[in-house]
Amino acid sequence: MVYNNSPGDKVFVSWSGGKDAYLSLLLARERGFDTACLLSFVGGDGYSRSHGLKTEMLEQQASALGIPLEMKEVTWESYEQGFEEAVNRIKEEYGLTGGVFGDVNLEEHRQWVEKMCERCGINYNLPLWQMEERRVSEELIRRGGRALIVAIRSDLVDQSWLGRILDDRYIEYCISKNISPCGEGGEAHTLVVDGPLFRKPLQYEPGEIKHDRNRSLLKVGRAYSRQGGN
Repeated sequence: MVYNNSPGDKVFVSWSGGKDAYLSLLLARERGFDTACLLSFVGGDGYSRSHGLKTEMLEQQASALGIPLEMKEVTWESYEQGFEEAVNRIKEEYGLTGGVFGDVNLEEHRQWVEKMCERCGINYNLPLWQMEERRVSEELIRRGGRALIVAIRSDLVDQSWLGRILDDRYIEYCISKNISPCGEGGEAHTLVVDGPLFRKPLQYEPGEIKHDRNRSLLKVGRAYSRQGGN
């Protein structure tokens, strides 16, 4: 783990909607950070850049967690510029001095975070850094977090795991296949639907499965009652 802020400092959490961002949020809270907002980067198509989640699901998560969500529309080509613009804006708006990121073991990701945070004049914090990959998923489960598997690399993970909650069986499956139980190689992405800090579970509805080369994505939308309520 890497912490460069102090307890009481206001920070944002880089928010994908998945388990690593959520576990980082929990650990940042335990560290005593004031997690003032979540920050997500989205495309013009209404889906997140990181996990391909509908923005309405990110909004529902933020509402359930009781934390403001800030979103910035970017392309992959404008990602760095968009990051700098978004962080500089929320830094002033919320009085932030740092950001929290869910990176685990990929050195190039850490280097990018360091570079961008230095450029924006804020500290960076990596609560999961160099945590054993199996332990990341085990820690989520131990704490009562529920993460829905919404995307897989179909050349590595069987499609039957799409739409299932990440559990001990999935961890053992990954170990038997010699792939990362926490998805460091892009093996799987998740949507956290319940756990500590959630005021209520997410109401979601699985949709169709999209296939793109070696990636399969489960479309997940918000479930509405017949009366149109929340």
